[in-house]
Amino acid sequence: MKEKNYVDVLRERFESWLSEQNLPAGSKLPSERELCELLDAKRMTLRQVLIELEVDARIFRKNRSGWFISAKRFIYNPKSLSSFNAEARAQGRNPSWGYLSRESVESVPHHVENVFPAAGNRYRVTGWCGLDEHKVFYHESYIDAQAAPEFINKLDNQSFAKVWEDEFDHALTIKEMIFKPVNMPEMACKELGVAPNTYGILVEKHRATRNKKVVQVDFEYWRLESVELVIREE
Repeated sequence: MKEKNYVDVLRERFESWLSEQNLPAGSKLPSERELCELLDAKRMTLRQVLIELEVDARIFRKNRSGWFISAKRFIYNPKSLSSFNAEARAQGRNPSWGYLSRESVESVPHHVENVFPAAGNRYRVTGWCGLDEHKVFYHESYIDAQAAPEFINKLDNQSFAKVWEDEFDHALTIKEMIFKPVNMPEMACKELGVAPNTYGILVEKHRATRNKKVVQVDFEYWRLESVELVIREE
């Protein structure tokens, strides 16, 4: 039998303490210094345990604010046609969201340039979505201005889907979806409250009209511990 190292021993001690405390999701843990004293641990060993628990989605950290108890992961089903808000509520979560910017732009990422016409402007909308008062992903969305004139002026605080349906008579479907781990961009890290270059999950979505024309491309940068990919038949 493999002998346990000190990291394994400390993790067991820490998990035992977490079980005894029975802290609800969102609760802040004691500072690293207090945890070292509480668990009789060295700082570097404790940090290794904290990182392991973060990878396992047991805890998460906010930049300069400390460590917190994680809520259960959001189940992301690529085949689902439900909105983020509807899916979150179906999973017993409390969703929230907000827009940060909305503007007309000429320069767009090459992924977007490949699917939108080269002539004319595109719209760029940024924002965030949260679960249970905790921001879980930052998004950048690019919209074909030729297909949806004045889209950003019609958006207000409505969802993208509602504007597409009510103003342009389009019920968009996802034509392509890509998942990959990335170092999140500066703005995403800032909005999600994580350290610069933190790893996350990028979900890229190409949304199309009934005639399969892509008119919106979304880039969602998820906190690593917040999402779990599960494919189910609808």
